[in-house]
Amino acid sequence: ELLKIKTPRLLLRQFTIGDAEDVFAILSDEQTTLDCGGYHAFEEMDEEYERLMQKFAAQTRYSIVCRETGRVIGMMSMMDAERAVQVGFGIEIAPDARRRGYAQEALQAVVQTYFEKTDAEIFTGGHYAYNLASGKLLKAVGFQYEGVEHKAMRHATRGATDLVCYYIENADTMQWSERSKEFTENSFNNWLKFTIWFDGMGLLVYHIFMCEYSFLGNKMARTFAILKNHEV
Repeated sequence: ELLKIKTPRLLLRQFTIGDAEDVFAILSDEQTTLDCGGYHAFEEMDEEYERLMQKFAAQTRYSIVCRETGRVIGMMSMMDAERAVQVGFGIEIAPDARRRGYAQEALQAVVQTYFEKTDAEIFTGGHYAYNLASGKLLKAVGFQYEGVEHKAMRHATRGATDLVCYYIENADTMQWSERSKEFTENSFNNWLKFTIWFDGMGLLVYHIFMCEYSFLGNKMARTFAILKNHEV
């Protein structure tokens, strides 16, 4: 079960089917879906979209809610990964909510909360090699560079693509806990440059892209790729 988390501007709580309309602003944006999962955007809230929403609701997936408006402006998936006591994640922010520091605020809050309140020992994340903004965000939060998985996943327009991998251990959070506090206190007045999605570039979880996907241009192939990309 996900821990409910509040920051000065955000509420992070379990994704529900009722979030589908707000989330459509994310998954109908072509650049967002390509950078996030390597698949094409949805054109409408059809049966395929509804099936994906049902799958999201069954996962350990956060909805990132703007406390001021009550609108879902992003998502963050959480999952156990291959290593012992490891948590992997992926995050998306709506196009019109970017360049406001929401991604960093959400990510720092989740990492710190899970290290403090659970037995999680390590978080892992990664990004497409072309997505340099995501690397800056991970480093800003305290993640350490781990290496590159060559041709790790298939992208709808770029083909087989390298994945740059990062991690952060529980002990590492001690080094930035004060910085996190300072960030929270200043987040009302600062528009931050370090984001995951605010330049249209998505943060990826490397271990969920280890299977092969086929982008054949038909709806069935795309549906399979979408569901597999979001499976935990």
